[in-house]
Amino acid sequence: MAHDLPPGPRPDDGDTADTAPMPLRRIEEFVNTRHRDGDDIATPQQLADWLHARALIPGGTTVSAAQRDRAASVREGLRALIAENNAEPVSSPRPDGLNPAARAELAELTRDLPLVLDVTARPPRLAPRDQAPADAALATLLAIVADAVAAGTWTRLKACREPSCRWAYYDHSRNRRRTWCSMEICGNRAKARASHHRKTTGRP
Repeated sequence: MAHDLPPGPRPDDGDTADTAPMPLRRIEEFVNTRHRDGDDIATPQQLADWLHARALIPGGTTVSAAQRDRAASVREGLRALIAENNAEPVSSPRPDGLNPAARAELAELTRDLPLVLDVTARPPRLAPRDQAPADAALATLLAIVADAVAAGTWTRLKACREPSCRWAYYDHSRNRRRTWCSMEICGNRAKARASHHRKTTGRP
């Protein structure tokens, strides 16, 4: 993809003050596996490593190419979902870093990644129905979304409004009106573009 996506792991990634609370942080991290420097889950092995590092699958689990493609579709569907949490609607027409069909594709995929209510857990929780480990891991990520909605944290997870970015970030602001993942980078880029537009068109 040609969009100028944000870079990979940032220098302050060890500081969790600006990230989503657990377990919603897993969704933030998953969406941000696609960035300017590449794709952290570009291959089945990379996906297996990523999921294992987060205790979502056992070590040595084999991931197929189809499961890797499914994971990428789930990721972009989640990116589209969190973009709807932005204070202002995502701009159209596209391309703007979002796949216009991603939300519909995610809806289709959820039928293949079913969740059931595990009443043996305390408290009861949504859990993947028995299936391949990689698919169960994706279903677990979807369960995190449901838990975040119930906890009231879901609407704070957003996609940067800058069309060339769409990095996932958690809005810690009191009024929940944060617009960009980084004011210094994406915010200034958007303001510079708006200023150029005013100078060239004479319109606000």
